Amino acid sequence: MTLERRLISIRRLVPAERRAEYDDTWRGLHAAVTAVGAHAWRFRSDEVEGLFLEFLEFGTDADIRAELDVLNGIKALHEGFHDPYPMPRTIEEWIEVPTLPLGVPE
Repeated sequence: MTLERRLISIRRLVPAERRAEYDDTWRGLHAAVTAVGAHAWRFRSDEVEGLFLEFLEFGTDADIRAELDVLNGIKALHEGFHDPYPMPRTIEEWIEVPTLPLGVPE
């Protein structure tokens, strides 16, 4: 049986002059997330300068935010870029809806 996945998305606006600092802070979070066997991605907007969309993805069996290094990485990004932790309206949580084979009711 495959465990469902959990996805957290975070929108973050980064001033151009702070991009290098943001990149370094993101690398720390990315390292912490991958060290516990989860995934972290980020994308930048094609339309809005400095807007990033970050994703943390992991199984529903354990919340990676319970890991101190992951939590500290998330807080460092929020606090370093003047967003309180957690910031409503910029953070969303999602739970996977598995796609079953054709003919199997969901």
